[in-house]
Amino acid sequence: MKIIDLLAKYKWLLIINLCVVVMIVLAVCIVHIISNPPLEYDYKYSSELGSVILTKYTGQDLDVMIPSKIGKHPVVGIEGKFTVGIVSDQVRTVTIPDSVVSIGDHTFFDCDSLISITIPSSVVTIGSNAFLGCRSLESITLPEKVTSIGTAAFNTCRSLTSITIPDNVSSIGNRAFASCSSLISITIPNSVTSIGDSAFAGCDSLESITIPNSVTSLGISAFSRCSSLKSVTLSIRLTDIEDYAFYYCGSLESVIIPNGVATIGYHSFSNCNSLTSIAIPESVTNIGYCAFLDCGSLEEVLIPDSVTSFGNGAFTRCPLRSDQTKERIFRINPEAL
Repeated sequence: MKIIDLLAKYKWLLIINLCVVVMIVLAVCIVHIISNPPLEYDYKYSSELGSVILTKYTGQDLDVMIPSKIGKHPVVGIEGKFTVGIVSDQVRTVTIPDSVVSIGDHTFFDCDSLISITIPSSVVTIGSNAFLGCRSLESITLPEKVTSIGTAAFNTCRSLTSITIPDNVSSIGNRAFASCSSLISITIPNSVTSIGDSAFAGCDSLESITIPNSVTSLGISAFSRCSSLKSVTLSIRLTDIEDYAFYYCGSLESVIIPNGVATIGYHSFSNCNSLTSIAIPESVTNIGYCAFLDCGSLEEVLIPDSVTSFGNGAFTRCPLRSDQTKERIFRINPEAL
């Protein structure tokens, strides 16, 4: 009974003390939260490098500044996951710090509202699908240190009007700029040695292109369906015009095939309706299946004796004027006409 009496006597004092304790605990928690705000980023840590790679921005800002450090660890890379970028498709601008050296695969995948991004001079690589589907991105400056542009890196960036590829880039990946329908101009430096399959396919606004002499490999469908492309300067180091290379380039008026090319591939110039003449160099031995099919204005073709093989449909529905040329083609393969 005595204990019960004591509790009854001092209950208000106990309640007051309990409230004070609760308030102190809450105050400590608030100070801790203010001093240590919750991270707005997911990341993975590399114990070998002592650094982190950012994989997701979880905040709500539409103008995002990537941190240069998380805790004591520098942020050296950013990368998304398969078909998921690091920011939401509502983000408008992104600023990347100069601690970052790599923009990895899927980093800004399908960021439909992204209109501006600042890439620091420290960046060396741009991964596959890095900016795929950034339909509002109008311009981008690639740093001089960039050495490679990955597969589909800028695929379907439909508002991108121009881009200069840095002098250190050696390869342009498959579909790197495919379906960039507003791309008017692009400068390819002498450092580039290979241009991948469909690298510029569907670039409807591209009017001319110069492929530097450093390029030894031009991929399948590299410039197919570039409907505004009027003139092309090819590298003298090419040995093949790959299949579908300029397929359906309906505005193409002139192209010089360099001496050194041995094969003109399948459908390489088919449906190039504005092409009126072409000279085949003496290095060519094979003109492939449907190579010039449906070139509705092609009247003059100079074919050297070195050509010993014509694929079926190579010049079908081409209004060739020279009976001698037609006779020679017919003699080797009647199905080529």
